[in-house]
Amino acid sequence: MTAPMGRAPGGAYEGAGRQTAVAVRGCSSVLVTSDDLVAAAHVAIGIGLAESAHRLVMIGDLGGEVPPLQALVGDEDSHGIYDSFEFGTSFGRIAREVNGAPNLFIMPGGTESPATEAILSSGRWQEFASEFAKADELLLLVVASTAPGLAKLAAQVDGVVLVGIQKLDAAPDATVLARVPHPSVVPPPRIVMRPAPEPLSPLKIGIIAAIVLAAGIAGGAYYARSRTPAKPAPVAAAPVDSAKADSAAAPRAMAVAPVNPGDSANATPFSVEILAANTAEGANFELKRHGAVMPSATISLVPIGDTEATWYKVYAGVFPDSLGAERLLGSLRRRRVVADSAGSVVRVPLALLVDSVPAAGGADALFRDKVQNYAGRGIPVYGLTQRDGSIKLYTGAFERPEQSSLAVSALRVAGLTPVLAYRTGRIP
Repeated sequence: MTAPMGRAPGGAYEGAGRQTAVAVRGCSSVLVTSDDLVAAAHVAIGIGLAESAHRLVMIGDLGGEVPPLQALVGDEDSHGIYDSFEFGTSFGRIAREVNGAPNLFIMPGGTESPATEAILSSGRWQEFASEFAKADELLLLVVASTAPGLAKLAAQVDGVVLVGIQKLDAAPDATVLARVPHPSVVPPPRIVMRPAPEPLSPLKIGIIAAIVLAAGIAGGAYYARSRTPAKPAPVAAAPVDSAKADSAAAPRAMAVAPVNPGDSANATPFSVEILAANTAEGANFELKRHGAVMPSATISLVPIGDTEATWYKVYAGVFPDSLGAERLLGSLRRRRVVADSAGSVVRVPLALLVDSVPAAGGADALFRDKVQNYAGRGIPVYGLTQRDGSIKLYTGAFERPEQSSLAVSALRVAGLTPVLAYRTGRIP
């Protein structure tokens, strides 16, 4: 399918969707909406391809026969979401598995368009969202940003991904998980037609002939030297298998460098690792349940090797030495926050710096307000008081710089500009 004039092709949107997938990793039901349904569908496909690597993903066409989704259906059966709501057909019956992506399914629009207020505002969507959450699966719904009943639909899911738009006027209270701009299109190179060459004059012909003759003489001398036996060259290393070379040369995510390498010796590196969960829900539940008794509690998104799987690690406390962390761990075990055999003291000197509070009157109150505001956005931050009285706000904790790449991407999608830094200071 050809993209509209001035608009990037579908592959660019799918690539943007793959990058955006980290923003929905802790969600189970998400709207992907735009004033361009084709663009929204491509972004949803990109998210689905990335997330289907570790959980089931179902993409629903609420626009009605959106071409990129229809192209993945792969059969002539016209039944879909409309028929499910009108005649009670289950989602499992109308879902089509995408060829080559065994964990990715498409639910077509149906025999008629499902973009009606009755369907989009139906309370059944909340039931579907709950079922996907219980199964740790992901439901992506592609819908137009001006669709009727959109506000009621958005209120029943975890959030929305906006494609090419900055706000959702039809549902202003919706939780925006990410904004995907339209990829820029590079114009084709300008072709400059050169004038036809002028006829060569006798003088130019003579000059060219002299140059060719000189080149011929130099080439003959080089050939003569090349016939002379040369000393054997040093033995080179055995050639690397091309497949291995390609794999070794494959681009990897650039490691984020700390902005304050000079503070590595003065860092406040020790924390208590409370939990390593394989879902965001598990980590968030632990934080909500015991966050009040865990100082400087935070969650780190840590990639597992080179896979797209993720650990959601819950940390508590920030200490200059392991003794302070050991005392906190003992206290948490006595309170039954962690089991006797659970929890560990870890050295995680790095964190993502997202904000700060200047040293001034009312700094503590401003700090508490900022922590609450970030918590409302789903970002667990904690503060460390510096020597000058200011407070730096961090999120996450990492042993090595490369572990922070996933968290950096997630925060950038959320509209922040985090920087990796060695943690300094003390708990306020």
